[in-house]
Amino acid sequence: MSGFLFIIFLIKRKMFKPFIRNYFGFNKQQRNGLLILVCISFILLIIRMTYPYFLNPDKIVIKNLPLIERKLDSSFKSNSSNYKTTSLKKKNKDSLFIFNPNTISFNELILLGLQEKTANIFINYRLKGFVFKRKSDITKVYGISPNFYSKIEPYIYIENTKTITPNNSSKKYEAKAVIKENQIVKIIELNLTDSIQLISIKGIGPIYAKKILKYRAILGGFNSVNQLKEVYGFTEELFNQLKSFFTANPLLIKKIKINQDDFKTINKHPYLSFEITKLIFDWRRKTNINSTNLKDILNDDLLYLKILPYLDFN
Repeated sequence: MSGFLFIIFLIKRKMFKPFIRNYFGFNKQQRNGLLILVCISFILLIIRMTYPYFLNPDKIVIKNLPLIERKLDSSFKSNSSNYKTTSLKKKNKDSLFIFNPNTISFNELILLGLQEKTANIFINYRLKGFVFKRKSDITKVYGISPNFYSKIEPYIYIENTKTITPNNSSKKYEAKAVIKENQIVKIIELNLTDSIQLISIKGIGPIYAKKILKYRAILGGFNSVNQLKEVYGFTEELFNQLKSFFTANPLLIKKIKINQDDFKTINKHPYLSFEITKLIFDWRRKTNINSTNLKDILNDDLLYLKILPYLDFN
């Protein structure tokens, strides 16, 4: 039995070697290629292992971490806030913006360019009950230099100022302060105001101020305070809240010369559509436009009353 198995083993061995040789053997060219591939892999491995020893990297300095002396039991939220404040200070140093010293936050003081220590003194000064009544009161805070004050002075806004004088305005139409029920109510001329004065009114931020001025520009001026309701996003509720703060003088309107201006200038007015402007020019080819035939052209009494203050028929 064992002899038979040995004979089978020899037969299989003779068959197995050719199989191995045919499918797993390499000729001389293949062996040389394999040797070169192994050598290249070995060299790359040596380079990878020794490469770090030939480098001398600069020291890594981690900035803007919270101070070490902060208490260990401080919350993660507090540390995160301090880190964010320091980063904002570095990235947005000396970012000037309109602010009220009686309401400005710690982070906003940092953005203005104050050191963290001075900002803390500022906040503590206010927490003790001090109220900034004049711009110059800011110089009473320890750490605020005269140079820094002169830089931020144009951006300081303190509520309940007694008067507001618009830039480049005549005395005849300057804004006034009216005493009403022991409170100072600021009356602002819509056709002379600027963004700073608009922002000073509670309820009007930079976005609304920009929209009001933009609409005033395309209108040519406000004929009535009620036109504020035509400003995009200006709600009835907001209008009722703020209408007592404004006045509008029709004499300050920039009028359209209906018989002289070109098509583009007339059509730019928000009350005049393309079709109405085209009708006006059709009439102009025949005769001059006046307040009488304009009513016939528009065929809309409400529109006629709205556009009339903006037209010059000369």
